[in-house]
Amino acid sequence: MTDTILTESSFFHEPSLQLKVVKRDPELPFRLHSHEFNELVLVIAGTGLHFTKDEEYQLREGSVCFIPIGMQHGYKDIEGLALYNILIGENMLAKNFLDLSELPGFNSMFMTSGQIPTLLLNPTQLSETLPILEMMEKEADDQSFGSGSKTLAYSCLLNLIITLSRIYDETPRENNQRAHRLWDVIAFMDRNKHRSLSSEELTEIAHMSTSTLNRYFKLATGLSPLEFHTHKRIAYACTLIQKRGLSIAEIAQATGFSDPNYFSRQFRKIMDTTPKEYQKIFTNRLS
Repeated sequence: MTDTILTESSFFHEPSLQLKVVKRDPELPFRLHSHEFNELVLVIAGTGLHFTKDEEYQLREGSVCFIPIGMQHGYKDIEGLALYNILIGENMLAKNFLDLSELPGFNSMFMTSGQIPTLLLNPTQLSETLPILEMMEKEADDQSFGSGSKTLAYSCLLNLIITLSRIYDETPRENNQRAHRLWDVIAFMDRNKHRSLSSEELTEIAHMSTSTLNRYFKLATGLSPLEFHTHKRIAYACTLIQKRGLSIAEIAQATGFSDPNYFSRQFRKIMDTTPKEYQKIFTNRLS
């Protein structure tokens, strides 16, 4: 079978900006293929298997992986998988850019060869990353002359790379791998972002004691299972606010908070702003 190679000319129509953001919703199964460019993948929903000739990687919401030029990979066993592909030309990743090379996470995540570095973002990290992606997608596609869009798109790329590199530095590798043992619990949380959960429900799904589950979750995410689920519910609330059309009380109800005041306190604790302030900021940004 002839190897499938995705070429630069198919995606980069502006030689001075070898950067393209492609949202795939849904992502489809894809046989082994490689690229003439780097690819950064960030999963926003669903599950699937990301595979190479030698290994398979479980994908879920928050999964991040970096595929260097020439590396063969593909997707299979997909269920509602949605992701962003950030296509990055070789000349866009300049290791000698100021102090970028001093970031250990940058070297480990973006300057490796012969392997696919992976990372798992928690819901809060994912919700903070998505606006950077959305801005990069908008500016990279802007063909207006004299608008500064190319520079802004590149600044978004640097922002994303530094953000992910710092998260990579702060996440112990062994602990991050342990998160992959908790897929069933996290998938159950995904299906129940509209309500609160009990420790008993989660331990039954995990087939672990409460103390063991708490220990693994703390090691993998820095949060207890119930705190992690609260973060997911608040991230879901952010999505509902961004879609607009619902009141804060309705969003609280939709995410399982019967008391709007308690919802507001939890939202502020996690997002460092109130739901109304977030709604106002996001509405102004869109305007």
